Amino acid sequence: MRVALLFWFAAAAGACGGGSPDAESEAAPTAALPDLSAADVFVREQVRAQHASLMAIVQTPTANAGRRADAYGDMGKLLMAAALHDAAEPHLRRAQTLAPDDARWPYYLGHLYRTTGALDDSVAAFNEVLRIRPEDALTLLWLGEVHLLAGQPAEAEPLFRTQLAMQPDSVVAHVGIGRAALAANDYARAVEFLEEGLRLSGQTAVGVHYPLALAYRGLGRLDRAEAHMRQRADVAILAEDPLMEELDTLIESPRAYERRGNRALSRRDWVTASEYFRRGLVLEPADPTLRHRLGTALFQMGDAGGAFAEFERTLQTAPGFALAHFSLGVLLEGAGRRPEAIERFEAAVRHEPAYIEARLALAGLLRREGRFEQALVEYEMLMEQGAAGDPRIEEAPFGHAITLVRLGRHAHARDRFMEGMAAYPDQPFFAHALARLLSGATDPGVRDGTRALALMEALPEAARSLDLGESMAMTLAETGRFGEAARWQRGAIERAMRGRRSDLVPDMREKLTRYERGLPWRSDDPVEFDPFLERSAGAIR
Repeated sequence: MRVALLFWFAAAAGACGGGSPDAESEAAPTAALPDLSAADVFVREQVRAQHASLMAIVQTPTANAGRRADAYGDMGKLLMAAALHDAAEPHLRRAQTLAPDDARWPYYLGHLYRTTGALDDSVAAFNEVLRIRPEDALTLLWLGEVHLLAGQPAEAEPLFRTQLAMQPDSVVAHVGIGRAALAANDYARAVEFLEEGLRLSGQTAVGVHYPLALAYRGLGRLDRAEAHMRQRADVAILAEDPLMEELDTLIESPRAYERRGNRALSRRDWVTASEYFRRGLVLEPADPTLRHRLGTALFQMGDAGGAFAEFERTLQTAPGFALAHFSLGVLLEGAGRRPEAIERFEAAVRHEPAYIEARLALAGLLRREGRFEQALVEYEMLMEQGAAGDPRIEEAPFGHAITLVRLGRHAHARDRFMEGMAAYPDQPFFAHALARLLSGATDPGVRDGTRALALMEALPEAARSLDLGESMAMTLAETGRFGEAARWQRGAIERAMRGRRSDLVPDMREKLTRYERGLPWRSDDPVEFDPFLERSAGAIR
C-alpha cells in the first residue's frame, strides 16, 4: 500500500490544474482510499469522509498550496491516529512538500517514524522541525528520546541538556539525562538526575522507578534498587504535547476511547478515564475491555460497588473474560468472601492458563485458606511456565516454600528458599525467610543457627524491618546469645507499638520471655511473614 500511494503521488505530479505552475504540479485529481479492511466501522466512515474532503480540495482549481497542504496533512493525521501508518506517511510528506516551512508536518512524520521503528527517518524529520523552529523544546525532547531508542545516549544527552537550560524544572529533561547516563553505565549521574526528576514530579512520575532501580543496582545498592523495583510501572514520562493531543482527539471509535482512557489511567486521572470508557461504551455497549476498564477506573475512585457491578456486567456478555473474573476475585477477597474469590481466580486461570497474576492470587489464597496441597500444585505450575528472574514469578518459589513450611516439610522448604536465593539474588526476603527457618524449625536436621546468623548479618539495610528485628532475635537465641536476642526482641516490640501493631505484641512478648529464660524459639511455622500478602490490594488494573 505504501508503494502504491507513493507511485500515485509521483504519477499525479503533472496531472492537475489551477494555480501557479509549481502548485499545479503538486495537486492530484484522484486518489484511491487506503486499505480499510482491518479498521473498525467507525474508522472506515471517518476516513472515507476525510478522503472525500481531500479530493474536493485537490480538484478545486483555485485551491492554493497552503490549502492543499492542510488537506493532505489532515488526511495524514487522521490515518496516523487510526494507526494506518503506511497510508498516513505519503499524505504527510505531500503536506510537507506543499508547505516546507510548516513545522507540523515533519513533526508528525517524526512521531510516525518513531512509532514504526524507522528511527533514522524520525531523527531526520525532527531535525527538519528544528531547522524551522531551532528552539522548539518539545522537538528537542523527542529527538533525544529517539536517539535513546536508537542506542545513542551520547547524541541524546546534549538535546536534553539544551531543553533543560530552557526549562530548568523539566521532569522529562532530567529523566532523559538520567536515562542517557544509565545507558552509558554512568550510574551515579543516572541516580542524580532520575531522583531529581522524581522529586520535581512530586513523586508522581512512576515510570522513573524502573530506570532508578537499574541505576542503583549498577551502583551495588541493592536495597535502593529493590525499593524502586517494587514501585515500577510501565508508564512513559512525557511532556504535554498539544499537537499529539490534537491527533488523539480525531478518531471517534471504541478503540480510540479505550486508548485515551488507558492514558488517563496511567496518569491516575480516574475521572477522565471513566468518562472516556463510558463514551466508548455508548458506541459499543457489549465491549468487554471497555466495560472492564470502566470498572477499574471506578475501583480506583473508591467506588468498589460500582466496579463490582461493571465486572459482573462484563461477564454477562463475555463469560470467558479472564480479567473480569480476576478483578471480581480481588474484590471478593477484600470483602472476606474467600471461597467465592477462589472460584473467580479458578475461572480466570481456566479461561487464560498463562494468566500469571491470577494464578499467583489463586495459589496465595489457597495457602491462606489452609488448602496447602492445592496451593503447591498452583505454585508448581507457575514455576514451570515462568522464567527465572521474572519479577512476577518470584512470588511462586517463595509461596511454594512457605506452603512446605505449613505442611511441616522443613527440609524441602529450606531447599526451595535456597533455590529462590540463587534465582533472585536481589530479593532479600528469601534469605530472611531461610534464616528464620534455620533458627526456629522443630526439625533438628534443618536447624543451623550459625548459618542463620550469617544470612541475617548479610541482609541490606532495606530489609531491616520489624520482621528482621524478630529474626535477629531468633538467630541470636539459637546461637546461645540470649541477652542480645532479648534486646533485639524488645526493640522489635517497641517498633510494633510505634507502628500501631499492638495485635502482634502478645506473641512477641511470648518469644521475649523464652529468650529471657535462656530458651530458643521453636515453631512449626517459624517463618511467619509474607512479603506478598498485600500485593492483591492494588491488583485491579
